[in-house]
Amino acid sequence: MRLRDLTSLSWHALMLNRRRSILTMLGIVIGIASVILMMAVGQAAQTYLLSQIASFGSDLVFVSNGKGDEQRGGPPSAGMKQTLSPKDYTSLRKQSWVRLASGAVITSDLVSRLREEKNTRVSGSTPDELIIFNMRVAKVRFLDEEDEIARRRVTVIGQDIVKKLFGEQDPIGQTMQIGKLTFRVIGVMAPSGTRFFSNIDDQVYIPYTTFFDAYHKDRLNFISVKVQHVSPTMAKDRIRLVLRDTHNLDNPKGILSKDDFRVASQEDAIKNANTIGTILQILLGSIAAISLFVAGIGIMNIMYVTVTERTKEIGLRKAIGAREQDIMGQFLMEAVMVTTTAGAMGIFLGLFLSWMAIFIISHLQDGWVFTMPWGGLGLACGVSMVIGLVFGYFPARKAARLHPIESLRYE
Repeated sequence: MRLRDLTSLSWHALMLNRRRSILTMLGIVIGIASVILMMAVGQAAQTYLLSQIASFGSDLVFVSNGKGDEQRGGPPSAGMKQTLSPKDYTSLRKQSWVRLASGAVITSDLVSRLREEKNTRVSGSTPDELIIFNMRVAKVRFLDEEDEIARRRVTVIGQDIVKKLFGEQDPIGQTMQIGKLTFRVIGVMAPSGTRFFSNIDDQVYIPYTTFFDAYHKDRLNFISVKVQHVSPTMAKDRIRLVLRDTHNLDNPKGILSKDDFRVASQEDAIKNANTIGTILQILLGSIAAISLFVAGIGIMNIMYVTVTERTKEIGLRKAIGAREQDIMGQFLMEAVMVTTTAGAMGIFLGLFLSWMAIFIISHLQDGWVFTMPWGGLGLACGVSMVIGLVFGYFPARKAARLHPIESLRYE
């Protein structure tokens, strides 16, 4: 039987049962759309994270708490056992190959003024943080060394804090509560959006020394270092030597597992981000693939029902000369047509949902960009064809092997 005739016959058979065909396709449509949506969002998240890391330059090195052989990239978590001290920060600042250095300690607390209050992120910071992370001040100034040395209760606040606590008033020179203490506002940050999934506009900055007094701390969460005249790899080795000295670590062979701190460059962060992004896409794609497998089983069940319902038709066709391969070809073609049509619909639906999802996310968090998930599109097309062939094969084989006389007698 010619391909054109086979296609025409299969299409006619599908149209006789439109509702069943549509319901059969629905599982594939949802599965394909889910694959594309998850892969597109995962790809956009990976691109966003990489752009955030790259925006700070390749000469940035992070020092964080934790064992030295645990590799992580980007600003480290504040939940690790704290071993970094102000002495580490000041020792690194004195090095000739260090251009800028910033220490930070972070917590969440309630900020308030009059009857307005807001739970926000409080960052005990140092002056160089402004330059290292490409931040801008909208009004007056950022923290300086005098604030740090004098342990002043002064703060620089983000735009969201201004809107919530001060409204249309000028906050400069006014006071506000951070926790139970009163601080004077000396500066307002320019709109900054997000950094590493954190809203920078919803944040207040105080000198880290004042933070230690207010929250009874004596350790930093992490230190950020901008290096000069050396490569990031060499800078990492030099930072380890400085911190082993300040931590009194006996580690002449430089065994990382003996260090109680971690050092990571931007290159490490990019590698880790790529790895995490790939794992995330595989995980999300695998979850969505389960729905495709379930949809394939549904197609096989429907095809088995179709074979049973059309037993007499099959017997009649075989009685007038149709071969087994003709019968099998027709049922396989029907299965493939169902899945490819559903696959095309799923692709368009998935792309639309992906664009909508990233459009919404981009309005909540700057930096998210929709990119065409070509890998997801190729996977969707291939999977829909394979599902039609694999799950349509057994019902088609059953139809092809029916005996013509028994089929004509079937009630």
